[in-house]
Amino acid sequence: MTNFYKIVLNYFIKNKGITVGMGFAPRLNPIKKFRGILVMVSISKQIVLYVALLFFSISAVQAQQESLSLTNQPKIVVSIEPLYEIVSSLSHGIVKPHVVYLNLSDIHKPLTAYQHGMLQNADIIIRVGKGLEPLLDDFLQQQGQSIKNKTITLSNYIPLLEKEGLRSGLPENAIFTDRQTSSDLRFWMDPRLVKMLVSFIAPRLVTMDPLHQEEYLDNEIVLKAQLKKVEDKMLTLFNQLSFEQKFLIARFNPYLKNRYMNFADINHVAAHNHIQPGVVSCIQNHSFSTIPLNLEYTERALNSLLQTLELCSKSRIVIR
Repeated sequence: MTNFYKIVLNYFIKNKGITVGMGFAPRLNPIKKFRGILVMVSISKQIVLYVALLFFSISAVQAQQESLSLTNQPKIVVSIEPLYEIVSSLSHGIVKPHVVYLNLSDIHKPLTAYQHGMLQNADIIIRVGKGLEPLLDDFLQQQGQSIKNKTITLSNYIPLLEKEGLRSGLPENAIFTDRQTSSDLRFWMDPRLVKMLVSFIAPRLVTMDPLHQEEYLDNEIVLKAQLKKVEDKMLTLFNQLSFEQKFLIARFNPYLKNRYMNFADINHVAAHNHIQPGVVSCIQNHSFSTIPLNLEYTERALNSLLQTLELCSKSRIVIR
């Protein structure tokens, strides 16, 4: 007989005015002894049954919670890959966003039926804007107010730079009324603008999916810290560039020029109208105009940009 059973039986017999030690007392007659054993067995079965039911109930609740967690995962859709890098960092550990355009070269192609379904079933849609995604904008406009209410157009909420060469041949005081067509929408090249967008996107993800509020906000803190490191790393890279390389960057993207080049270099670039034909050919042949569009604010992306610069400028730079 185990100690557990002895404790239970002692408790029962004491309540009846009978004392039992390690064995049965001599004055306990066989009938009462038999009844005590029966009671002990009955109590033991009840305890075992109760524990089994409790374990089953806990398991059932856990299974139900896991099932609800899977079915209640938010459906986040972003328009292009650079936005995926931003939003997936905010939704890390919760869900991976879907991407409408896996390749930026596809933004002028008609949307497929799969892309239609992705957008219609989304809980939230995060895009750049009409100026970069005209066909996506056409589709969203045709879907009515319900899909517009869950769409965030990021270019509406941050300062934008004009496209390079836009004012060529125009008066200096020319005014452009359509930001979507006059602005360069590749704002993700500037980590400070991305930090602004992170502060804008995170609370909207929380509103859409309040069950994961803590995770979104924790990820926001981590991502902002990472963006600061990226900005410092990019500045280190730019300080090592030759003027010719800075000129290539300035021609490619105004956000890189605005963030990382000093005023003297910017003014020098504006006055420098000559570029070697061989460098221009290198840029065209190696798709330099598209590689940095996938800037993911990681060491890998910085190295990708650096390799292209080295290839086109025939020089060597080392990131320290």
